[in-house]
Amino acid sequence: MSKLIVNADDFGLHSAVNAGILDGHRTGIITSTSLLAGGDAFTEAVSMAKENPKLGIGIHIALVGGLKPVCDPAEVPSLVTAEGVFPESYVDFIKRIYSGKINYSELRKEINAQITQISDTGLKVTHIDGHQHMHVLPTVLPIVIEQAKSFGINAIRVPDEPTSFMNYIYSPTRFLGKVGLSTVAANARPIVRNNNMLTTQYFWGMVNGGNIDQKSLMGILKKVNNNSGTHELMVHPGINNTILGKRYNWGYHWEDELHALCSSHTRLYIRQHGIELINYGDLI
Repeated sequence: MSKLIVNADDFGLHSAVNAGILDGHRTGIITSTSLLAGGDAFTEAVSMAKENPKLGIGIHIALVGGLKPVCDPAEVPSLVTAEGVFPESYVDFIKRIYSGKINYSELRKEINAQITQISDTGLKVTHIDGHQHMHVLPTVLPIVIEQAKSFGINAIRVPDEPTSFMNYIYSPTRFLGKVGLSTVAANARPIVRNNNMLTTQYFWGMVNGGNIDQKSLMGILKKVNNNSGTHELMVHPGINNTILGKRYNWGYHWEDELHALCSSHTRLYIRQHGIELINYGDLI
């Protein structure tokens, strides 16, 4: 039997993202979300989470994406740009790591601050993951695990989507990025296991990140159906592509994802094939 966590990333990023996630939870297949401590709509997201107790709440560690740190930028200068925000892409962050520019005491401080801010809301936290999957990098993962366990968080995303799974994507750049991150994530899996952290057996949504439509969603659901075990599908829904596209230059199609997640075709397929929808809190 297949069990599926449908996790919407970036809860708290923007009100249009928050609304999309709640719509996808109430009328679609979203079971879980990951909350951004430094998001502009964080307070709104916390209120929404408290009103929807069946929605699993994870912590979305942010170290990239042009987002703001929780700490004062002056306290974590090795992590931020001259504008006081995190670098835009994972490529920029990885360059900082391998050039020796990252101060790991500052990294630990920021990760601790993000977890603390969410824990202090009183929400029950089901898991931890990372924006653009930076939480699985070899020098970052031990700190994330250490901090998660210190807060009693015992589940973590391992985004090791099979490298051969391209699911209607024909972009060499996206393929190379996916192969690199999936390989890093695969190397993280035994570390997660050795630290007694829970995770799913399968992960989907990397190569289609921000661009899931009905066709690609069905491609993923067929993989879920054909592979018994626990799965996570990462999604990025929202309610207004125009507003979000002007604010975040990520090339996401938030509305398309929401429509696919809420479609009758999607819900029917899941029912017909007996796929059980769960969140990270259900992993044992």
